[in-house]
Amino acid sequence: MTTPESASDITLDWLKSALPRARPGCEPVSAEVEPDAGGPSLLGKIARVRLDYAAPDCGPSSVIVKFQARSTDWEARIYRLLSGAQVRSVPRLYHACENGTLIMEDLSPARTGSQVRGCTLGQAREVLSILAEIHGCFWDDPRVPSIEPLRFAAVIGVNMEQCWKLFKGRYRERMGDLAEVFEWMWRNAETVSAHRLSEPGNLFHGDVHVENLLFNDTRKHGPVLIDWQLAARGLAANDVSFFLVKSLPVRERRAHEERLLRGYWKELPRRVRAGYGFDRFQLDYRACVTRSMVSAVMMVDPRFVDRPDQLDLADLLARRVIAAVRDLDPAGALCELQARGVL
Repeated sequence: MTTPESASDITLDWLKSALPRARPGCEPVSAEVEPDAGGPSLLGKIARVRLDYAAPDCGPSSVIVKFQARSTDWEARIYRLLSGAQVRSVPRLYHACENGTLIMEDLSPARTGSQVRGCTLGQAREVLSILAEIHGCFWDDPRVPSIEPLRFAAVIGVNMEQCWKLFKGRYRERMGDLAEVFEWMWRNAETVSAHRLSEPGNLFHGDVHVENLLFNDTRKHGPVLIDWQLAARGLAANDVSFFLVKSLPVRERRAHEERLLRGYWKELPRRVRAGYGFDRFQLDYRACVTRSMVSAVMMVDPRFVDRPDQLDLADLLARRVIAAVRDLDPAGALCELQARGVL
């Protein structure tokens, strides 16, 4: 059976072979495919498939089929880990193909957020709560796949090479002397990468923002975190820093940041907190602002031209990230970690 590589390749025979059956004779008899069911993405596309069955209560009325931009089973590996741990805040995985194509739970009518609108303080607390659950579940878990630090350092170099001149030209006045910090991060990409992927290792998502979260007011267990292509073993602070810096307005982040961080840290299991004090977590949080810096610089690149709100989002992220660099001094935090012998 040929694995589909796009929505137009989805067939009823493939769905019959791929979907689990509740009981014998319980199989889909028709399928209606809605292509391009997700927003613009560099990492993959999704289709929604509505299903009818031979008998009642045979399976989900619809599923999401996700196609990877590049043939890789990395995200499938992550979803299998999450599924095995019965993590509640991710979609159910029905099937994973060898090329990375996934069939997953359709969580409609839940909807993703908007990076331009950001999130409310209440939503931020909910997201930090599910992150604490996931991070605590996989803390120091050797099953979480790792990536080479040099690979992430190369990503920093490529994106800064492509986008820094555009970013610096557009936000020169707003950055002022902080442009030197962005350039320091670029020159020290290997140190930045080594920190991001250092110990204590656990499963980080790598791209936590509101457009990778599904919100549903009727759901008991809070938001659902999707799009795990960039997940790997590394610091939990990656996700916390990336989410808060990019998703909260500057004034709200400044007013509530420490309480949000303490709330997250206190939700980690006691065994984790015993070996990972709040002061160290806060230092890692500050140093991980470097990830948001790269993300903000990337947003001015023409590859995002398909987003009608590209420049609005680029301006908003630049404002939030530049403020975070000014407030949190990620370069200073990395230097302090080095002085402590952590790196």
